[in-house]
Amino acid sequence: MQMYPEQIVKALINESFHSRRLVVGMFVLVNVVMLTAGWLWPKSFTGSTSIVVDEKSIMEPLMKGAAVATEMADRNRNAREVILGRRIMGQVLERAGWLADHPTTLEQEGLFENIKARTTVTPVGRDVIKIEYRDSDKERALFVTKTFADLFIKEMIAQKESETRSAFDFIDKQAQEYQQKLAATEEEIRQLRSSNLDARPGSDIELSARLIALNTRIENTTTELREAQMKGASLERQVNGEAEVTVLATREGQFRARIAELQAKLDTLRLSFHDTHPDVVQVKNQIQDLMAEASAQRERREKAKPSQRSEQDETVVNNPVYQQLRRELSQNQLTIDALKARIAEAKRLLQEEVNRGKGLHSGDARLVELTRDHQINREIYQDLLYRRERARVSMNMDSDRQGSNFKILEPARSRPSPNAPRFWQFVLGGVVLGVFVPFGLLFARLRFDPHVRLANAISERHKVPVAAIVPHLWSPGELAGLRKELVMLALVVTVTLALSATLSVVRLLGVL
Repeated sequence: MQMYPEQIVKALINESFHSRRLVVGMFVLVNVVMLTAGWLWPKSFTGSTSIVVDEKSIMEPLMKGAAVATEMADRNRNAREVILGRRIMGQVLERAGWLADHPTTLEQEGLFENIKARTTVTPVGRDVIKIEYRDSDKERALFVTKTFADLFIKEMIAQKESETRSAFDFIDKQAQEYQQKLAATEEEIRQLRSSNLDARPGSDIELSARLIALNTRIENTTTELREAQMKGASLERQVNGEAEVTVLATREGQFRARIAELQAKLDTLRLSFHDTHPDVVQVKNQIQDLMAEASAQRERREKAKPSQRSEQDETVVNNPVYQQLRRELSQNQLTIDALKARIAEAKRLLQEEVNRGKGLHSGDARLVELTRDHQINREIYQDLLYRRERARVSMNMDSDRQGSNFKILEPARSRPSPNAPRFWQFVLGGVVLGVFVPFGLLFARLRFDPHVRLANAISERHKVPVAAIVPHLWSPGELAGLRKELVMLALVVTVTLALSATLSVVRLLGVL
């Protein structure tokens, strides 16, 4: 049969009234069970503390440009690994008294895992790490949390000092290595310059300039030599031609002088003899022969060439023009010889420069390479010296505890665990369940019990109209007993609620 909500409520009230002892008994039983469970439930306290961790690592400013700084996620993971590591865990077990009974290795492993399971390390923001530890003992939860924080800070400071020392040792080692490299490079440069004095930066430019100058000198001297040779050939031709002309001109003069003498003799003979006189005829023939010879000499002189050398006689040698030409020819020959010597010397110097350049290029290339390596190593060495001094200062600060970047932000404190149920929650749960459990059972009985409890159920089930409903009539004795029973039940409920409230206050105040 389908029941409406108001019918269900009315039926539940009737059933609870008729089963009032059962309802109250279940209410009391549920509350007692919940109070007992809350009272016996193991206590759980959580100790928590917060540590401020500086974002910058000591290695970051020291190794800037040479190493990558540790990321935030890596730092948080490292903090958890450090806190839950065996070194700190072992000291926590010893200080908290877990090792007083000398547990075995297997038992110690179990303690390690148990403490790890109850310890939480979480990042809060970027610079804060929060440590939480849960325990049934309030004082031990506080002590373990504080111990974790102290040991973590101590361990991180030790790691920081070790990190700074390692950075200093590494930089110092690198500086010494580069110092040795600089010394070796300087010694090799010195030996290379001692063995090859021209091996220096820019020597190839000087060598090229010298080669160009020598080639220019050879070209200019060769041009001058050609001009001198051409001048010498011209002077040679002039000297040969002047000698020929001088010789011919001298013989012609002799012939003319002889002809003049014979002409004077002929004139003298003509004063005494006729032209047919044998002496006169002889003189005339001599004159004609001389004149013919003079004409022949004149023609040869006109046809004379410089290449046709003639015997030099005293007249030619004493000719001033000839002597001047000979002096110029000798001077020109000396010039030619000097130019040839200059060309030979220039070619020799050019060959020496070429030979020296062959060795210079290899030495110069090696010198340039050594100079470049020396400059780079020197820059790195200077940078390493700067970084080493910074590492030394950081190391001194760490040794004096001036560079510590770990501090307690929130001191360790203990409080009930937020996830553990409170005693008042058990009390409230007992009251709620004490009400809902009986009524739930009554509702189930209404749903599944076939007894008729409503008048309309008869009409719906048997199709018979209900004429009237006869209520239960209570006798005066029954009413008095009912009142006493209700008072007793109300008193039991009140006592139960009062007991629950009292225990809640006592538990909240920490008396029990």
